[in-house]
Amino acid sequence: MVEPHPHVIHVVHVVTRTNIGGPSVILDGLLADSSGEVRYTIVRGETDESEGDYFAHLSDDPRFVTVAGLGRSISPLSDVMAFIRLISTLRKLSPDVVHTHMAKAGVVGRLAAWVARVPVRIHTYHGHLLYGYFSPWRTRLVVLIERVLRLFTTHAIVVGSAVRDDLIRARIVSDARSTMIPPGIPHATLDVPADRCGASTDALLVGFIGRLTSIKRPDRFVEMARAIASGRTDVEFLIVGDGPLGDEIRKMTQLIPSIHCVGWRRDITPILAALDVLVMCSDNEGIPLTLLEASLHGVATVTTDVGSVRDVVDDGRTGFVTARSPEALIAAVTRLLDDQELRSRLGQAGRELVSRAFDVETAQRRHRELYRRLVERV
Repeated sequence: MVEPHPHVIHVVHVVTRTNIGGPSVILDGLLADSSGEVRYTIVRGETDESEGDYFAHLSDDPRFVTVAGLGRSISPLSDVMAFIRLISTLRKLSPDVVHTHMAKAGVVGRLAAWVARVPVRIHTYHGHLLYGYFSPWRTRLVVLIERVLRLFTTHAIVVGSAVRDDLIRARIVSDARSTMIPPGIPHATLDVPADRCGASTDALLVGFIGRLTSIKRPDRFVEMARAIASGRTDVEFLIVGDGPLGDEIRKMTQLIPSIHCVGWRRDITPILAALDVLVMCSDNEGIPLTLLEASLHGVATVTTDVGSVRDVVDDGRTGFVTARSPEALIAAVTRLLDDQELRSRLGQAGRELVSRAFDVETAQRRHRELYRRLVERV
């Protein structure tokens, strides 16, 4: 019998905001850890209504602490005040580990944890800002800031192998002080009623699920959908999500009856149960949780070749990885729409891969082991 550890490690996660998206799903998985070895607190900024709060149903949960200004866009005065508030919060919580997520919280959180004398400071790179976000000079500035922050970081976690390689090449993380821990996803519930969100019951259904932001390129999905819809009547399309480009995307699709914009849904399981194909068309990603969730439901996937998507999609075996163009997406999606056996085969292979490589209990255990190792070194 394994003896329990005498010391429960207190980990404070500092996150810019708990919007619907990958970091929140990963945090949800960690919060579900029932081992008793780790106690979690989530310190977060405010979430904009257009993004949806993943943890809205836990608004009264004492494990969640909101720090004013942490979730805002960059604003010098607001950020300084958030920094001061965060230092005070960390001193009151007195954690063994501060674990930061997302860009702004990664900067403010690691510096505040250092000032508050938290002994272990970890940052998770859910992706990176090296491609597709900024102009060249701003990207160089981001790299410089991250290299400086490395001095205040005990260890880095990276969610995907290709992203970790990029960060090592950029000298943002080192091989010795970084670990790749894939996201953990709970096993899918497959026997749920399908929600087609207004789409015809006899149509094939192709979906986009994600924030409507420039890096996710929902416009590329719309262009692909428009082209496919112009030549066939047996296919309809769902855009699930919202964000800064929400109004623009709704305007682009309002005259295309086969495209349905349905906004945020916290539980996408019924939608995944209805999809025949899921498309991710981003310019940059870490490991997209949408691809993992779709694969767990046996949905055939098509994705642009960015970030660490090849950790999830084995091209030609569990889905298709394409160039970043509507034409490439059209070809891959059309191939799947025309071949039911292919869709089924790739979806089943994707389910087997994700079930094996992205297990939530394995992710919980690997986080616990890393926390314990780093705390015991202090």
